[in-house]
Amino acid sequence: MSTVAGGVPRDLVQAQVYLSLLDVADPRQRVVVRLVLTATAAQFPCALGDFQDFVRTVRPDMNPDAETDTKGRADAGT
Repeated sequence: MSTVAGGVPRDLVQAQVYLSLLDVADPRQRVVVRLVLTATAAQFPCALGDFQDFVRTVRPDMNPDAETDTKGRADAGT
């Protein structure tokens, strides 16, 4: 895709990953998480590896009752 940013035309490339996660309490329920990387065509080859590493870290929250901070991290109780 193409866009204009700061008056400069830019060609962008996008990668999307869809993760389907089952509800362990009710396997009839699921959630789909969409992860998106958008970068310039020049940045994309370098950014793709980091995006793939990030995707590998996405996991369901196994302690949904834990409080989270403003960045979404679970409180370790310390």
